[in-house]
Amino acid sequence: MSQATTTRRRLRVWQRLFIAAAFLLILLFCSTLFSDPAGSRRETAEENIPGEEVVTEDAAPEWDELIYAYVIADEGEKTVPFYSEALTEVARCGRGAYIQIESWEPFVAENGSEYYHVYHNGAYGFIPTGNISDDRSDIIQETQVYVRTPVNLLPSPDGTEPGELVSKGDLLRVVGYDYVTDTGDVNMYEVKLGTDIGWVRSCYVVPTYTEALEDWNNDDNVYALHVQRGDSYGGGDAAELDYWPREKGDFADEGNAMPDSCYCLYIPATSTKPDAIGEYLKMAEGTAINTFVITICDDGAYAFDADVLHDYGIADSYYIECTKEQFARSVQLIHDAGYYVVCRINTFNDYGLASAYPAWSITNLNGTPIQINASYWPSVYSRDVWQYKVLLALEAVDEFGVNEIQFDYVRFPDYIINYENDGTVDLKNTYNESKAQAVQRFLMYAADLIHAHGAYISADVFGETSNDYVAPYGQYWDAISTVVDVISGMPYPDHYSSYYSGGEYYRPYKHPYATLNDWAVHVNMRQSECSTPAVVRTWIQTWSDADYSYNELAIMRQIVALYDNDITGGYMPWHAYGSAYVADNLGSAIDHDYYALYQEASAQEMKLSEYMNIDTSE
Repeated sequence: MSQATTTRRRLRVWQRLFIAAAFLLILLFCSTLFSDPAGSRRETAEENIPGEEVVTEDAAPEWDELIYAYVIADEGEKTVPFYSEALTEVARCGRGAYIQIESWEPFVAENGSEYYHVYHNGAYGFIPTGNISDDRSDIIQETQVYVRTPVNLLPSPDGTEPGELVSKGDLLRVVGYDYVTDTGDVNMYEVKLGTDIGWVRSCYVVPTYTEALEDWNNDDNVYALHVQRGDSYGGGDAAELDYWPREKGDFADEGNAMPDSCYCLYIPATSTKPDAIGEYLKMAEGTAINTFVITICDDGAYAFDADVLHDYGIADSYYIECTKEQFARSVQLIHDAGYYVVCRINTFNDYGLASAYPAWSITNLNGTPIQINASYWPSVYSRDVWQYKVLLALEAVDEFGVNEIQFDYVRFPDYIINYENDGTVDLKNTYNESKAQAVQRFLMYAADLIHAHGAYISADVFGETSNDYVAPYGQYWDAISTVVDVISGMPYPDHYSSYYSGGEYYRPYKHPYATLNDWAVHVNMRQSECSTPAVVRTWIQTWSDADYSYNELAIMRQIVALYDNDITGGYMPWHAYGSAYVADNLGSAIDHDYYALYQEASAQEMKLSEYMNIDTSE
């Protein structure tokens, strides 16, 4: 036998060994892949897929195999029963839950019903076999939903650009979803309307057309009140707004707890450098102050050099107080001292934005921005303005860790109806909405996105909104309070008209307690009409004139008038130049923990003003 023949034979033996080994590996892989119907899901136990619960070794039961599956609800349901060993229902399990099962061999009850033995949330139990699947696509069975609350679609679950507005009763085809919550609710659906595809939160849609046409009501038939109020002043029909309950922000577990009562100091955008913040911290030291309200966007000034200013090409239109590094230092100083931080944004009153983007703004019929009340106004109807303002808010939340975003000037200009009646104005009303609808829908859009980033949302409203009508500039207390976490009225006594009563001239400006007390009574009426009322935190007057001094007693009278009416969300002293400008006026008014004193007074069935011995007769 030649050497060449021997070499070829040795090569063939090696090849055979290699083929045999490869074949064994393939058999091993296939046996692993197909050994049980859930085998293909084992790898996903290590993945962080929204809606799936990963069972760790510490939590897992001592079963021979790691078999994972999904909870599948019956049609029209979001949860399934979780049974004890005695087959007694002890809990409900949300669809989409990622659980461990002992085996694909079911347990058969005496009546023939079949169950899988499961382990979920630290407990053993049984779930009917029809409610368990190894296929994630089985979780969501709905193929269509109907719009209950009009809303703009979004381009993705984390997108910010408002897309097509879907209307009440619209049929949406479901083409996907992002994840399912612990309660079995879909977070967001991917939907199709005609040729438009976008994402909508599940809270805005329902399974049937009949449900979609319903309006929120309560045992007192409160919706009838909205219907009766109609549209008295051109701001919109109260009956056409949305009153369905909304989930309020609650981020205490994430380290962002809102104080029970916020005792605030106000800081304008032009006083936000670290040195200026240091002076405010000194002012607050030793007082009951627990919150700072900082303007980050005013009509002509920004607190910091925001990215969105450059992204939209309008940085040169404003005075900018701080670099981003300086502002970050300022916010950190406040947080380090233990204070809650609210960032105020001038929303639909913005000269720079209106000038740069007249197509988004209130203009004359030739497209030139109109100056109304000494300012220029981006339109509340413009979704581009919505996105711009919320991008600024998210920049403040994500980069500086502020606790809350407060939107001021969430309205159309005063007396806008005069321009409409004259036919000289273009409001850019693309969707033929009322003013109040645009205001409420902006706040819904903003709340959804800001909540997703772990911060609260508040809105400022005129004191007038405590009345039972839709204001001509689009603010309606019930519609706004239902949406936001905090609603902040501005019932400044000098904004109320003087009048003759009993032959005497009555000036509300000189009666801070009586004026705020009357306002608070009406606010409680409005709050009682809301499905999910917001916390009421109120702006109070701090400036004086020659006729009446708003000293610390006048300021305290305003504050206790709120607490005397169980409005305990706190106060914000307003002066355009900041609280430091009126520090002497505030005096000892900021020294008191009004909420603690209110609780003590309530325990003794006393009003706070009486408990603190504050003269309210004025």
